Amino acid sequence: MNKFNALTASLKNVIYPLTALFMGTMFVCCAYASLGSVLAFKLNQSHTPTTISGIILALYYLGSIIASFNAPKFINKVGHIRSFAVFASLLSVLVLGHAFSANRLVWVALRLGEGFCIGSTTMCLESWINTRANNKNRGMIISVYMVTSYLGASLGQLFLNIPDKSGTFLYMIISILFSLALMPVSLTTLPAPSIQTHKSMSYRKGYAVSPVGFICCITSGILVGTFYMLGAIYASNIGLDLKNVSMFMFFGVMGGLLAQFPLGKLSDTMDRRYVLTGIACFLVILAPVVHFMVLKGGYYLIISTMLLGAGTFTLYPISVSHVNDLIPDEERINASGMLILTQNIGLVSGPILVSGGMSLFGPFFFMAAFAIIPALFILFTIKKIKIKPDINYLNVTPTQPIPTAPANTFNELAQDDTLLDKAKDLITPVKE
Repeated sequence: MNKFNALTASLKNVIYPLTALFMGTMFVCCAYASLGSVLAFKLNQSHTPTTISGIILALYYLGSIIASFNAPKFINKVGHIRSFAVFASLLSVLVLGHAFSANRLVWVALRLGEGFCIGSTTMCLESWINTRANNKNRGMIISVYMVTSYLGASLGQLFLNIPDKSGTFLYMIISILFSLALMPVSLTTLPAPSIQTHKSMSYRKGYAVSPVGFICCITSGILVGTFYMLGAIYASNIGLDLKNVSMFMFFGVMGGLLAQFPLGKLSDTMDRRYVLTGIACFLVILAPVVHFMVLKGGYYLIISTMLLGAGTFTLYPISVSHVNDLIPDEERINASGMLILTQNIGLVSGPILVSGGMSLFGPFFFMAAFAIIPALFILFTIKKIKIKPDINYLNVTPTQPIPTAPANTFNELAQDDTLLDKAKDLITPVKE
């Protein structure tokens, strides 16, 4: 009972003040996840070649990468609340732009803009949330943030079930969700933080520190980007109706959400390279089976896609923890930036490469990619384990559930306490 009361008190003191930011996160994640699936479905309906669809959809991640370099300057100039308001409002406008034109070049520009705005709003939210975290509560805060992100993203997939005879109704709903995200964030009483632009560690150094962790980040990006951007196209092309397409996307994300904690906990008990290899082996065996199971619908679809999501969405957080086990504290921020950008390489290239394969070999290549890419990673990892069977850990970082793409994590990982917490310690009550 005492532990329960302590947990309740912690949630009240630490999580409750951040409720507005978590609500804003849920609205944003719900909207962007729904938008990706809706656009994929619309492109498929218009008989756009799968390769062209993959390129258009993948430009979202390119826009997000651009935001990681440019948005901090804007946020530092005008502040978090104003920046979030600008980018969320612009997202509402860009989404409605899809309803006014079906021109592919227009959609290219819209996807770049949407990726930039999502990356910028995510930076506002995550940097703000992380300034309220210290080493005593960071795990709990990031866990709640992760659950909020995945819950919003999974709920967004269900919007495909909404009837849309006009072809514009879903765009209107998504635009409304982005606008609704403004309300809790704009009304919060939390003081806005000041952030710094985090420079990335060089790729050469990142690879030298942990070849397996580095390559796994790219592998994760390819699989996650492929699932988000091409999942609806794949499910539609193999003959699933609109309801089952949305169920395929929904339960895939939910499987990733539910698997974070048990697999993360397992990776804290052994060499994480073995856990990553095990997950990859699981995907190699599972992927061909899933292709046939989803066609049966019902519980077969639900269970198989949840298992696929469990393998797909757990690679990145475990690989991030593996890299952090091997670096000193003063390099964590730079390593975080390097890992984010490394995963984004996969997020951009994955949909483009897999969509090309789907155009050549048919929709089955989508699921084949979830076997081929992990298989290549397994071969690479086994080779590296043979070369270096034992690892000299500098420290062991417990695996925290880290949101995957399209969110970008801008964490202040090296701080013991926030500036606000330190300021409170300096203030002494004035006695009259």
